[in-house]
Amino acid sequence: MRLILAVCFALFVGMTTAMVAQEKSQQESPKITLYLPPDIASETVQINYFMNGPFGGYGGYVTTEKGRVSYDIPAAVDEKPAGAVKIIAYLPGCEIAKLEITMQGAPEARTLPCKALGRVPLHGKILPVHVAQIPGIEVEIRYEADWDHEFFGIMDGMVTTIHLAMVIPDEVGRFEVELPDFFKQADLGKGSFQFMLRNKASGNIIAMLKPENMPRSICGLAIRTSYAPFVLFSADTSISTPRSTDSGVVEDKRNE
Repeated sequence: MRLILAVCFALFVGMTTAMVAQEKSQQESPKITLYLPPDIASETVQINYFMNGPFGGYGGYVTTEKGRVSYDIPAAVDEKPAGAVKIIAYLPGCEIAKLEITMQGAPEARTLPCKALGRVPLHGKILPVHVAQIPGIEVEIRYEADWDHEFFGIMDGMVTTIHLAMVIPDEVGRFEVELPDFFKQADLGKGSFQFMLRNKASGNIIAMLKPENMPRSICGLAIRTSYAPFVLFSADTSISTPRSTDSGVVEDKRNE
């Protein structure tokens, strides 16, 4: 009987010690909590980050969902805490937020700012017209943050992209969209708007749309204060690929 009690007591102590150690590890694991402004729908935000530490460098992005008031970024890799974390956050209707956080070995919290940003109307037309008449297509507009490598302090990798809108062209290839007025945000570097035709059902890229009568930035549309009266886009159908969700960094599923 004494032997049984001793064994039970040892098991209890072992389990308790393990639970305490696990709880302590969870409590000590550094993270950054990003609180959202109350009028921003949590599923519409886009948050990318890059961290440095004894593990080297690690980039990721937050998987968004409805009904959230905040998102957590675990600021560690393989239990090795990050020394510094840089964040790019886009909230619709707001300037792009850039945060640089030096970790002190403890949890950090920030409220993402929302400095109102104006909109720039764009009237587009796709040529040749028959491409725009392909059934079930839509135009996807993205912002390419060509300045992100310098901000993150990295040399290569995919450029951070921000999804802005999906619009459906009419039967003659015309479409309208309102773009964020990123030209007014003085602390951004070079960037561009990218336009592509997708199959709405499959998400496959049908063509890249290249501006013909407006300044380009690489193959995209350069950031300007106005695109009046309209922008002609030529459809390059030589590029046809499945939908890519690659934002240049690894999706962070550690919140799940």
